[in-house]
Amino acid sequence: MKKRIISLLSALALTAQIVPCALADNDVKVYVNDTEMITDAPIIIENNRTLVPVRAILEYLDYNVDWDGATQKVTIAKDETTLNLIIGDTQATRDIIYKGNTHSYKNPLEVAPQIINDSTYIPLSDVANAFRLNITWDGDNREVHITQYKKGDLTPLIEFGIISDDDLNKGEYITTQEALNTIQKFYTMPSESYFNRWYSSDKFESLNNIDDSSKKLLIHLHSRNLLTLDDIAELKLEDNLTNLQALTYTIRMTGSTYDCSSQIKEIRLSEPSDIYSTAYERNFIDSEDTANAQSPISRANFYELLNKILFFNYSRGGGAGIYTTSLYKTLQKQVS
Repeated sequence: MKKRIISLLSALALTAQIVPCALADNDVKVYVNDTEMITDAPIIIENNRTLVPVRAILEYLDYNVDWDGATQKVTIAKDETTLNLIIGDTQATRDIIYKGNTHSYKNPLEVAPQIINDSTYIPLSDVANAFRLNITWDGDNREVHITQYKKGDLTPLIEFGIISDDDLNKGEYITTQEALNTIQKFYTMPSESYFNRWYSSDKFESLNNIDDSSKKLLIHLHSRNLLTLDDIAELKLEDNLTNLQALTYTIRMTGSTYDCSSQIKEIRLSEPSDIYSTAYERNFIDSEDTANAQSPISRANFYELLNKILFFNYSRGGGAGIYTTSLYKTLQKQVS
């Protein structure tokens, strides 16, 4: 049966009033990567809004959770993000460490966290927003499904049709052509008229011998700000994909616009050190060392990189406003 996406800011927000009799009527189950949350205190949905005991966040999502009884503050931390919530306060704060500096943001809540029957309950929505969780609601079975990045588990890529089981058994390395074909599956195709840009440009003489499907592939990715015209002119599709190329493309896939431009900021990154620094800041790689930049990336590492960026939350928008999304959410909407 089809699951529908809940608005994380509304349908999964903390309810204002929970009465004891409501607890007995709740039979909601929460799953994290298909593992059911089992807690001493019940998980509650009241008026389509989800509350979870803070202990569940610690145990099932593997975050660091601290409780300060004196100030009644709950602190949840993972990697470079910290979320601070105070019982009875409708204003949370989110701290992010970026380039060694801490940046604090206000997170208004619909209602405050609260203590119910001696258990501390917090809004699942705010944890989801702060820590890049993807949530679906199965109304027929009254189930909340939380999906987050899990190293080595490529199931989401397979379920979205980005890769297949057969792909996992192919050669050690992946060609640029094959990698771009894989990336293309994240996006819907532009209109046929867009492909005429190939023939209106004088930059592609070196690629005139490639077939029409490859031309459409490259122009398609150009339309998505993943390839510049200069990139296309210099591509050698038959060569193995390098680590630098893989990081460049995945950074652009998780880029943001600014002002009234439709061009993402990250497409302007050109130096390997800039690419690696940005990838490191987003936790795509473990080191800023560019020593392997021109070496071919293994197929396994490329698929793992795609799996990681699938769950990365990034900001999009410009003069009309900023919003947060992820490739996971985009693909989920396409198939729902």
